[in-house]
Amino acid sequence: MRLILFFLFLSFSPSFWAMGQESQQVSNDPLIGQSTSDVLLAKSDGTRSGVLASRQGKKAIMVFWATWCPHCYEEMGAINAQFSSIERKGIKIILVDMGETNEDVKNYFDQRQMKLISFVDGDGVMQEPYRLIGVPTLIFIDEKGIIRNVTHEFPSDYEKYFSS
Repeated sequence: MRLILFFLFLSFSPSFWAMGQESQQVSNDPLIGQSTSDVLLAKSDGTRSGVLASRQGKKAIMVFWATWCPHCYEEMGAINAQFSSIERKGIKIILVDMGETNEDVKNYFDQRQMKLISFVDGDGVMQEPYRLIGVPTLIFIDEKGIIRNVTHEFPSDYEKYFSS
């Protein structure tokens, strides 16, 4: 049943229908301008913490993803390649795997030789507050904790997505 729900989740994902096209700035998303809410979740390294507390007052890109998602495979590759340079610019990357286990995420990172750590939302508690309709979903959060943009691909000019 869980697999069927995630297939439906993927099928209705905007990234599924817009394959190969870089997402445009989403100005009508109801999340834009809203403050973020935090959730305590386990991480793939075995620790637990608040998802948004991990941004430490910095700008952040929160990436909702799943190991089974082919579009996430591409986006995680782009994020992994740019991770250090993004964080040097004072922007935190917060990864949130949806619907899987720590073991699934650890195996995925190990197989791809990625040194990333992800929050793991096995029960989908973040789906409703963030109105997730598919993965990948990237939410751009400013230093005050306000959502500035939502997209479904990692843009090459990600810094512009923090402006409202």
